[in-house]
Amino acid sequence: MSTKSRILEKALELFNEEGVAALSAVDIATALGISPGHLYYHFKGRSEIVAALAAEYRSEVDMVLDALTDTLGADGASLETLWTYVHILIEEAWDARFLYREAAALVMRSQDLAAVFRYVATRERTTLATVLIDLRRGGVISASPEVIDGVSRLMTTGIGFHAIELELEGDAGPQRERIARAAAQVMLLPAALIRGGQKA
Repeated sequence: MSTKSRILEKALELFNEEGVAALSAVDIATALGISPGHLYYHFKGRSEIVAALAAEYRSEVDMVLDALTDTLGADGASLETLWTYVHILIEEAWDARFLYREAAALVMRSQDLAAVFRYVATRERTTLATVLIDLRRGGVISASPEVIDGVSRLMTTGIGFHAIELELEGDAGPQRERIARAAAQVMLLPAALIRGGQKA
């Protein structure tokens, strides 16, 4: 692993555990056992590290949503497929949970970070809406365009919220089970639209 990758990996761990405001670039260098100068060779400071981690998160979300879109094209929409990808999106949000926990403070300091948050929310919402439209076309759910818009927005909000809620609930069982529960809660929204009482 390159030094740059090691810096990002350690910074992500520390930001998730302690928060951005509590740490400096020097703290990250110390935790890695490298000199501050070595870290500054790769990043000018903490804000650049945060920006790089946000860009990585955006890329991960893009990959998940691209895969979901490809699956829709190949196999069509199903609630099971949607459930799988919602689960993955919550895992990704959990892995970068400091971004959600500190979103308000971070975006106030950086328009670039605000743009990343807007992009992720818009991309998730529009992709989820596309899935719901496909489910309606397939006769799986019954919903007006307005309901589909609202449900896709609520699902997007739920994905981000659960990144924080999982942390707030403390040690409530293995992480995998907690993320699965979170995905199930988000999926209650589209499941409520199932046509004719079918089961997901």
